[in-house]
Amino acid sequence: MRLLRLPSIHHDSSCVIISGDDASVVVDPGTSWYQLNVRERLEAALDGMPAVSAVLLTHRHFDTAGAAKHLAENWNVPVRIHPAGAGALEGGDLLTTWASRFNSDMPPTEVIPLEESERIDLGGVVITVLHLPGHTSDSVGYWIADRGVLIAGDLLPKPGHPSRWDLPTGCLPDLHSSIEAVLELNLESIVCGHGEWLHGEEQVRTELERHRDFLAGCMEDEGVRPADWPRPHPTCSWLTPKPEWPQ
Repeated sequence: MRLLRLPSIHHDSSCVIISGDDASVVVDPGTSWYQLNVRERLEAALDGMPAVSAVLLTHRHFDTAGAAKHLAENWNVPVRIHPAGAGALEGGDLLTTWASRFNSDMPPTEVIPLEESERIDLGGVVITVLHLPGHTSDSVGYWIADRGVLIAGDLLPKPGHPSRWDLPTGCLPDLHSSIEAVLELNLESIVCGHGEWLHGEEQVRTELERHRDFLAGCMEDEGVRPADWPRPHPTCSWLTPKPEWPQ
């Protein structure tokens, strides 16, 4: 298996390549703004690797899904997303994809919905789809069980920065439950939606438990973020603790 994370460009999410012996997939290619640049970066990274068989999305937001149509049409492969997000992509919805807050159009994108607990076999690498709602209703993670790796999307946007639940289709109790579910996986590493990887069982568990406890406290406070934390920019997928959480 080869797993490669391409750091984000400006607003974009991190883009992830997963390759097995027979096929590769690309996860969360980012906005449509940089799609030509992203395609060039991806094709350079994919040189010598099996052909891409699908573009996988962790959720519907423009900063993760905006370039999916361009890449899928260029490579003649499907775009896959949880059924709860399929209609938003196919209709080019501006609200729940949050494209309106980027002052952008959402390219209408034909998709093939993922199935609950679907297993995607790349040849020697099996990816299991986990429904992990909270940031959005359609949020999923891509779990490679035999390697202890989760591509988490904006369930964990970046280390030390909890995910937002106040965007369209977000839900705080669901986000808390999804973090608890991921804690049961005994992961070795997590690829975050925007920030650096989490490596090692201890770091992963410490970060997840801190997020879980923070979200539990927010539920007790009726879903309100701490008053002294800065208000996030509308296009930002995470909250910024004040003071910073220790790394």
